[in-house]
Amino acid sequence: MFWDKSSSTIARHKQLDMSDEKNAVKKALEVSTAQKKIQKAAAVVTDQHVRLNFLHQTAMMVSEQSSAEEDAFTKIGRKYVREIRECLNADRVKVEPNFMRTFCKKCKQVFVNSKIRRMTEVATPEVPLMEVTPVVEEPKNNYPSNVAPIKKEFLLEAPVVPEPEIPVTEEEKVAVREKKKEDRRDRRGMNKDRKRDMASCSLDRITGALGRSFLLLCETQMVHVCRTETKIRASAVRLCPSVNTPDVKCKYGDKCTSEHDIATFLSTKPADIGEKCPVYEANGKCKFSYACRFGNAHLGPNQEQLVKESSGANGEVRNHHSMHVQVQMRKRAYDFSRSDEAVMEISEGGSLHSGAMEWEKRRLDMKTLKGKKYLAPLTTVGNLPFRRLCVDLGAEITCGEMAVATSLLMGTPSEWSLVKRHSSEKIFGVQMAGGYPDSMSKTAQILVDEFDVDFIDVNLGCPIDVVNQKGGGCALAARTNKLIDVLKAMRYVMKDVPLTIKLRTGLKEGELTADKTLKSVLDRVPIDLVDFHPRSKEQRYTKLARWDYVERIAETTGEVPLWVCGDVFSYEDYYDRLEKNPIGAIHKSVYCCTVLCLQGIVIGRGALIKPWIFTEIDEKRHWDITASERIEMMQKFVNYGLDHWGSDDAGVEKTRKFLLELLSFQCRYIPVGLLETLPQRINDRPPFYRGRSEMETLLSSSKCADWVEISKMFLGPPPEQFVFIPKHKASAY
Repeated sequence: MFWDKSSSTIARHKQLDMSDEKNAVKKALEVSTAQKKIQKAAAVVTDQHVRLNFLHQTAMMVSEQSSAEEDAFTKIGRKYVREIRECLNADRVKVEPNFMRTFCKKCKQVFVNSKIRRMTEVATPEVPLMEVTPVVEEPKNNYPSNVAPIKKEFLLEAPVVPEPEIPVTEEEKVAVREKKKEDRRDRRGMNKDRKRDMASCSLDRITGALGRSFLLLCETQMVHVCRTETKIRASAVRLCPSVNTPDVKCKYGDKCTSEHDIATFLSTKPADIGEKCPVYEANGKCKFSYACRFGNAHLGPNQEQLVKESSGANGEVRNHHSMHVQVQMRKRAYDFSRSDEAVMEISEGGSLHSGAMEWEKRRLDMKTLKGKKYLAPLTTVGNLPFRRLCVDLGAEITCGEMAVATSLLMGTPSEWSLVKRHSSEKIFGVQMAGGYPDSMSKTAQILVDEFDVDFIDVNLGCPIDVVNQKGGGCALAARTNKLIDVLKAMRYVMKDVPLTIKLRTGLKEGELTADKTLKSVLDRVPIDLVDFHPRSKEQRYTKLARWDYVERIAETTGEVPLWVCGDVFSYEDYYDRLEKNPIGAIHKSVYCCTVLCLQGIVIGRGALIKPWIFTEIDEKRHWDITASERIEMMQKFVNYGLDHWGSDDAGVEKTRKFLLELLSFQCRYIPVGLLETLPQRINDRPPFYRGRSEMETLLSSSKCADWVEISKMFLGPPPEQFVFIPKHKASAY
């Protein structure tokens, strides 16, 4: 065999060269991998440090924004400031007194809100790094983002809150976490423990700690006294109704607990509240006669009731004839054949498209309402007297408080009172909540056949747990098939009355599902109007509304009128929303041109805090309303309340209760003359401040005791056992 030595040597050298090259590449890869690990570790350290710096700054901002002495945000913020400062070992210092701009020595970064600027390029050897002043834009004012900018001359010094003790043991940490969860639940939604709190109210709550939160509860200071409305009414002297109708005998006879002698009743009756009776002045006659708390105003010299000619300016209340419907509901005698037919066809898989009833011409074309001022349906505070006040101030469309369908079918009088309508309400709707086709269609049939309503609105946006647990509110919007069945059944029985819906973005924060829900509904049910609130159920009223999501909803609704509500608190907010989402604007997309039928803006909390927002919208100005003008509006509300609920003892106390509920919202208003910048934002928390007068300062108080003092100006002193706790905690800041 021939052996070529030179060729084998060359091959062996090539093999060695290849192995050396592989080894070199392997070593290079190992070095690069090690460098990457080092860089990654350094990046993780830097990232953790940056996050820690941001967390520190956020805690400082939260601490500075908080103003209430008992506010949990203050305690949490200052607690984190102290803990994180210890972790940083004083590496972080302030560039300027303004805490919005700080500089960290460790990572050499300037922190300005959510922005980071590297300082390595700016620093020079001659100038120490600590003395470098970064070039950043100055904030418009020295106030944090969520604090109302009040002029310095009206600010008051906030009380010093001691820092909470840092938990050491694991049990203490668990207890702190549970307390935080409980506080977070207490700040949101409806106060479920309201009756219990009113029955056993602590001294702290009576003196005003209820104004902004329910965080302090000292069990050692509980006052165990029953403060229910039933006992207050039972302790009052009552006149038997048979006294005012001599032809009718008392059906209780000798067992009647009320007074039958007029002279005895007048001698034991409490002193009158005022010299003029609002009911008598408005109607020419007071139906509460001797029981009226302004009784001397219409009492003759011989103790007879005076009557005068009515001017008719007070108007009349409609939809109050519900007694025969309630009786039929209790006896199960109402004819629901139309509703039963609709539910039966749906249960058998029918489409309910037979006949022209679905597409029948509506008695009110909802497209003709575009641009009108719409007062949103408001639970508790959106009662008939408040709606009358808003109509006087410029509201053009009103909707009653949310009525639960099952309660209406049970014949509950308090629920049927929600469908009452005043003659001044030119366009009026009833809002319903429920989760099943049978109950919703039966209720809709009664409202259409027996009452005077212009439209019926289905509540798909109520975040209250009690409503959602029964399948209504946001829970119904999440069940698309059930929602379609409910709307189909209602549309079938409603004849020519328009059907509208109100919904939120979805159940959870960040999950926007409203456009998909609307697409499924509008493809199968003819809806006449969509009222969209760009917040989720989980969000409730915290943070700002997602107006950037409105365009997607408008594309989905197409030609169906779309109304949007959320954070409208001034005429600038109102017209700014319309400018960005103009009525009838044409949206040009890649595929086609779509008319976005944004018909108008719905106003909710803005009207609760300042009902004169409708006047501001009409006149396009910021109304620097005085304290005396606000008192006059409250007097008008009280007069409307006495006319609606009555001027006797029970009516006066009910009017007082709803006046206090209204004051729990109106105390958030900050007068225009006290603000450095306009307009006031609805989520801005006011710092401690004083008004331009004692009355203006009193109206801005967040203490329940001060609200009761204001109610005394109109309704006299409350009963001795009276205690008020707001129904809605509604954390709006």
